[in-house]
Amino acid sequence: MRQILISGANSQVGSYLAKEYYKEGFQLVLLYHNRNERIAEQLGKEGIFSCSVDLCDATAVQAAISESVKQLKQNSDILIHCAAVRSSDALPLFQTEPFQFTYVLKSNIISAYNVLRYSLPPMQEKRFGRVIMFGSDVSRKGLKNGSAYAASKAAIANMVKSVALELAKDNILINTVSPAPIKTALEEDYSGEYLQFRQRYFADYLTNVPTGKFVTKEEIKKVIDLLISEDLQNLTGEEIFIDGGSK
Repeated sequence: MRQILISGANSQVGSYLAKEYYKEGFQLVLLYHNRNERIAEQLGKEGIFSCSVDLCDATAVQAAISESVKQLKQNSDILIHCAAVRSSDALPLFQTEPFQFTYVLKSNIISAYNVLRYSLPPMQEKRFGRVIMFGSDVSRKGLKNGSAYAASKAAIANMVKSVALELAKDNILINTVSPAPIKTALEEDYSGEYLQFRQRYFADYLTNVPTGKFVTKEEIKKVIDLLISEDLQNLTGEEIFIDGGSK
């Protein structure tokens, strides 16, 4: 039985993937930060291990993964990393506070490093692994008033390219999925001025995207279904953009 580790499992995309893959018979390791309301109905179910963990804390990540192995009796051979924080100050770089800029970079890059660091060795030992890291279309086009977030997503995409070179011989395929704005309920995660910033950004995107549509969680899953397939042999190190034809 394949086992999927989903980090950022309480996010709107992460929780959707968790529910769908559990229906399909996968065992799940669900790592979340503080909130778990979107995955509450799955907590405690057979074949699911869940844990609140600070993904920037390497020791905590290692401990959570070790505990999941004890409880589920196997290592995860698929990783889907959904966790991220955004540049919630929504300011031009020259007006940002160094602390906030550093926080976004650290949160996104170090969390990605930690989950990879402690998920990859068992995959290498088993000589099988499929890894999906979430990027963003802003890694190639930038994000006005969100430079820290854009920079962190570009860094993750390049980290993926490097890891792909290191582990391709072990049948571990790792790719970045970089979507444009996803159809989600913004008001569930944001408030105040930053919610308004996100709403304006989404409205502008919808006006200009060639397809005239948001990316959906369902089509993201279809792409991930392909990328985690055991039949794939050579698709690795890529950044796959789902952006409705936007460039």
